[in-house]
Amino acid sequence: MVKKLVGIAAVAVGCSSFVYADETVQHHQLGEMVVTATLSETPVEKIPAAIEIIDRSDIEEMGAQTLHQVLTEAQGVNLEPASGRMSTVRLRGLSSSKTLVMIDGMRLPTGFQDKVDLGEIPAGLIERIEIVRGSASALYGSDAIGGVVNVITRKPTSETSAWLNAQYGESRHGEAENTAFDAGVSGSSGALGYVIAGSFVDKGRFDFDTADQQTDGDDKEVTAGAATLTWEIDEGSELAVGVTYADVEREGLRPKRKKENDWLNTSERLTGRIEFKKALTESSSMLFRAYRSEYDWDVSLTPTDGSEPELHDVEQTTDQFEGRWVGSLFGSHKLTAGIEYRTEERTEDGVESDIDNLGLFLQDEVSVTDRLNAILGLRFDDHSGFGSVYSPRLGAAYQLNDYLRVRGSYGEGFRAPSAFELYSGSPYTIRRILIPNPDLDPETSRTWEVGADLDYSALRVNVTLFRNHIDDMIAEVFTGRYQGSKPKIPINEMQNIAEAMTQGLELTVRLDLGYGLSLAEELTMLKGENRTTGEKLLYVPDVSNVLKLAYNEPSVGFSGNVRVVTVGSQYTGVETEAEAYSIVNVYASKSLTDNVRLYTGVDNLFDKEVDGGYGNVYGAGSSGTFVYGGLSLNL
Repeated sequence: MVKKLVGIAAVAVGCSSFVYADETVQHHQLGEMVVTATLSETPVEKIPAAIEIIDRSDIEEMGAQTLHQVLTEAQGVNLEPASGRMSTVRLRGLSSSKTLVMIDGMRLPTGFQDKVDLGEIPAGLIERIEIVRGSASALYGSDAIGGVVNVITRKPTSETSAWLNAQYGESRHGEAENTAFDAGVSGSSGALGYVIAGSFVDKGRFDFDTADQQTDGDDKEVTAGAATLTWEIDEGSELAVGVTYADVEREGLRPKRKKENDWLNTSERLTGRIEFKKALTESSSMLFRAYRSEYDWDVSLTPTDGSEPELHDVEQTTDQFEGRWVGSLFGSHKLTAGIEYRTEERTEDGVESDIDNLGLFLQDEVSVTDRLNAILGLRFDDHSGFGSVYSPRLGAAYQLNDYLRVRGSYGEGFRAPSAFELYSGSPYTIRRILIPNPDLDPETSRTWEVGADLDYSALRVNVTLFRNHIDDMIAEVFTGRYQGSKPKIPINEMQNIAEAMTQGLELTVRLDLGYGLSLAEELTMLKGENRTTGEKLLYVPDVSNVLKLAYNEPSVGFSGNVRVVTVGSQYTGVETEAEAYSIVNVYASKSLTDNVRLYTGVDNLFDKEVDGGYGNVYGAGSSGTFVYGGLSLNL
């Protein structure tokens, strides 16, 4: 397979965040500072939470081109497919609506069917991905019942630097051609810092069954960028402005009413922000931030017989204003206090709706003793449609000795029904009609977790047991009615279905084998149940596992890895169960100089066919064995 690398150099503008409250997390390393779980820099051993970072080197060693592809190998993360060939994130078995997705600490507006499509965020702009598993409503309010996925884009650097990455690949079947470029420059001059980054991904379609009137994978083009400018006004004071932009276009074939249709979907996301950070004393600081994020989505179904097309569109705008103060009290308390005001406006096929929310939160990180640390948090939200709610959190971590600590936490959360669930619904999709319900109640949750972390010599082990209990869970319920007759399309309604539960175990083992070799194991065992009916929750695999054997020897400039990604069986419908699967991915990289690196990889080495219910949209799980290679320059 020999193909010439082609593409378009794309440099657009976008955001990254310099803020004191860049929410961050990491594969556990004692002594490392993290931020997302507490909104302030805190050593990881003092945080009673399950946290993970996927950094830039991890992303490069996957050959990933989108956030969706990166998260297929994250612990406790499952991907759920959605209409429109979207891929959405689930944490600990809870639906995507209960996982808050952010870029640089800013909420992303949702698009079609109230989803954030991971495939619209290119990996080339990402510096790292920070994941907090477990209830985070005490800090982030609605939508964070299951946890937070925060995408951190590239930041200004003290020295001028530039990078360029070019990659080409295709499946062994000669389809799904993929050309990708990302490039950028970063640096500082006096009091000014800057970063500009751009990314372009062009993914070709593939179709294994040409008789079913739909392409198995569509043509997809993503053009995106990020830019930030910082100004150090004086010592301890900094102002930043930034913007992110992404434009996505997808084309394919879809059947509807027994007709073949040309399907065209476009989306555009634009986020702009301004931030001010001020150090008040050696132990206190404040942050002010305002941002607007706009998202436009539209789709057209044009019958190939020349009849009238079907058109639909969604527009959503989020404005947020926030202030935050962090400071110490009596030497052993670190307090974080904040206020947020957010408005959301949504229009879907002419149906307009809007909500606003005021949030206040207070958190105390307490050093009880040298070995015992606790976190107490409380958030108050006043929602325009559902009144007031409190979200508390309590956690503690105790260092038993130099190698072992134990931790535990309890949190309560809520999720207000979205404008999509309340007012617009989805009256036009191919497989079902979805009716909104203006009488929905908010979901509430109670989350417990206990865990232990061992860091001894070359071995690190993290284990967590958790349980999520959801009251008034919002879900689609079949009404017993259909629309049309050829074919009959079921009509569902959004309803509160009383109680639901997910529980499980997460185990992470990392071992340094010496001689540049390392072994990592990330296992999650999961169970989800509708407590009212006794039925299993959909898209909750009973097990998921990533086993990684890696080699890295800087002295010879060579690195490589073999990754085995396993996902257990799960229900994708009341009586439909998707089979378990394992995919083997390999990667190798060779540095030619300090600035030039060649790499190659194979995803889905043994051409495993994966059920579409697993969210493997546009990935090797759906297109088969995928071979790629590329060149990376860092100047």
